[in-house]
Amino acid sequence: MPISHAHVCARENASNEYQRLKKQNLLNPELKPRPYGGSIAIPVITGDLELEFEAIERHNPHFELEEILDNPPKKWEKLGDMVIFKQGTDTSKWNLEEVAKSLAVNRIAIQNEIDPGAMRESRLELIHGDDGWVVHRENFVEYEFDATQVMFSSGNVTERRRMGEIQTKDEIIVDAFCGIGYYTIPFLVRGLAKHVHACEINPNSITALRKGLERNGVSERCTIHEGDNKITMRDLREVADRVILGLIPSSMNAWGNAIRCLKPEGGVLHIHMNVHENEIEEWTEKTAEWFATASGKIAEILHLEVVKKYSPRIMHVVLDLRLT
Repeated sequence: MPISHAHVCARENASNEYQRLKKQNLLNPELKPRPYGGSIAIPVITGDLELEFEAIERHNPHFELEEILDNPPKKWEKLGDMVIFKQGTDTSKWNLEEVAKSLAVNRIAIQNEIDPGAMRESRLELIHGDDGWVVHRENFVEYEFDATQVMFSSGNVTERRRMGEIQTKDEIIVDAFCGIGYYTIPFLVRGLAKHVHACEINPNSITALRKGLERNGVSERCTIHEGDNKITMRDLREVADRVILGLIPSSMNAWGNAIRCLKPEGGVLHIHMNVHENEIEEWTEKTAEWFATASGKIAEILHLEVVKKYSPRIMHVVLDLRLT
C-alpha cells in the first residue's frame, strides 16, 4: 500500500478537517482517509507522520464492463468489497470472476425486495463470493454486517451524515429502530453522544451492531435492548434527550413510547415517514399537533428533511420536532 504524510484528527472533526485541507490544497488526492486508532488519518502532502493508505481507484469500471459484457448494467451499488446489481439482472452468461475483477470487488450479489416484516430482512442473493459480510466505510464511520441477512440503504447516506453532524455531546439517546446502527454509530462516533439505548428486534442486525460498535470503539457507550420495542422502550421512561424513530413506511406504533422516553423537560424527536409529495406540509403540521396533544407540551418544528423518493410520488421524510 502507498505511504503518505498523514493529518490525524478526531472522528467527529474529520469531515470539517477534510474540507479545510482540501481548500488549502494540502490533501493527497490519490489516497483515501483511514481509521487510526480512535481517530481518522487524512492523507496530506506534507507533515511529520507517515502512514499507509489505500489508493483511490481512477479507472472507469463502465468501460471495463463493456469490454467483457455484451449489455452491461449501467448502475450498481457497492458496499465494502461487494457490488450489488438490481433485481432481475441476467448474469447467466457472465464470467463472474472477470466482472468482479473489473469492478475491484470480491463479491457479487443481486438485489431483491426487502422483507416487509418487522425485521426488515434482506433478500440479497450472493452469486459470487464466500459470504455476505462486508465492512462499509461512510462519513468517517464503519459498518460491519452481512448484506444477505440485513438491509442497508445507500439512499439514506445523506440522513446518516446529517445525524452524525448533530453535536450530541452529553446527550442520552434512544434509537427505537436501530438496525445495524445506521444512526446509533454516527451519534456515538461523530456526535459524541454520552450514551445510546439501541432497540432492535432482528438478531442478525444485533450481531452486526455489536461488531460495528466494537470496530468503532464505542461499545461502552451503547446499551442494546433486544426484542420488540413496544416492550423494551417501556423500560426507558424519562431517560432521553433525543429519540430516533427511523422506521418506514411508518414509525407511528412507537410514537407514544417515544414521548414517554423523553426526559420530563422534553427533548427532540426525529420522526421518519413515507408521505405523498403533495401532502408533506400537511403531514408535518398534523404530526406536530399530534405530538403536542399527546405529550401536553409545546411542539416546535425544527426541520423537515426530504431524504429520498421511496416510490413514485412517495417521499421518505424526517421531521425534527422539539417538545418543551
